[in-house]
Amino acid sequence: MTGPAAVRELHRSVVANAAELEEIALAALEVPRRVVRADIELAARRLAAFGDLAPALAGREPLGTVALALPGNAILSNPVAAAGSAYLAGNRVRLRFPRRRKEWADVVVELLREAFGTAIEPHDEPGSRFLGGAFADPDVGALLVFGSDDWMLPHEEAARLSGTKVLFEGPGKDPFLVLRGANLAAAAGAVAAAGTYNSGRACTAPERIYVDERLHDRFVEELTDAAAALPVGAADDEKTWIGPLSTTDDVRVRGQIAQAVAGGARIHLGGTAAEPTVLSGVRQDMDVVRAETFGPVLPVVSVTGAAQAVAFAEDSPYGLSATVYGGPDWVPARLARSHGAVHRGETWLDHRDRNPLAPYGGRRRSGWVWEWRDNRFTRWDGPRSTVTELSRPGT
Repeated sequence: MTGPAAVRELHRSVVANAAELEEIALAALEVPRRVVRADIELAARRLAAFGDLAPALAGREPLGTVALALPGNAILSNPVAAAGSAYLAGNRVRLRFPRRRKEWADVVVELLREAFGTAIEPHDEPGSRFLGGAFADPDVGALLVFGSDDWMLPHEEAARLSGTKVLFEGPGKDPFLVLRGANLAAAAGAVAAAGTYNSGRACTAPERIYVDERLHDRFVEELTDAAAALPVGAADDEKTWIGPLSTTDDVRVRGQIAQAVAGGARIHLGGTAAEPTVLSGVRQDMDVVRAETFGPVLPVVSVTGAAQAVAFAEDSPYGLSATVYGGPDWVPARLARSHGAVHRGETWLDHRDRNPLAPYGGRRRSGWVWEWRDNRFTRWDGPRSTVTELSRPGT
């Protein structure tokens, strides 16, 4: 079976088995049902869109073997997009899920192998050992890794010495700017939904909200109402938008909320890790603004205007994506220098639904590529097409 034909077969299988996959994922992952269902639907849309990538591969060759280390919050859309891109480019795929996700990993691997055959090679060793084995294997032309920037940075020297190309997709601390001219109800509804999607456990979730001081009080009221309307409950409930967090996530989120309140922030809604929390009076130096939260917390920082909002948005080690409602046109253009993607008048959820295979990738510590170019080891960042980066120009 050719690459495109195998991708079409995988698409057919995902669509045909969507209901069964939903039930298995729900039991294995403890993710809200509507999030699981949306992700399976996204996986199908991504596979259907793979046919559009054929022109990008014209005249290009595979790298050989691609080692793929998937993130802990992956359901189905991420694995099929990453493995499918590597396979469509003609590579073998060495695949590793986090070990705590073994039950679900076995299901996804079986699904991929039914379509792609032995080109999919599952691995379950610890993450650092998986990376070390890939760096030591001359057949591995590239690594595609999702995870913590602190975990990945120590591997830079191994990448340089081995010559193996590394595509790293890291964490986010995405800013959401609400500036003059914004529709406050629309902006509040958008950031409430996008910031708490999968209980906030998405690297592209907005985690810090900068609001023009002239709009601040009205926006906080709108945001509180929008967040209060989000259903909280058990993972298997059809209506649940925000479900329970793991113990580790719960401790981290509660700690950030407590520190913010101790520093003068005000809770308008929530206050625990198991519900949407809206905070105002938040300062730029607080952990809830500086460190990844990965929970359903919506902290609002009042700013004097567009210039200060942009300065605060850029004042972060992370630069995955940013969202802008209102404000002058120079704002998104400026943020594009520090963030991989900038959305205007829509969130990453809207953009993803319209563009299931859009180029992806952050800047700074949110993601990068290590590779040798012109006999020099380089590091670059910004949006990139996975299928292109996992292939090379033909000879």
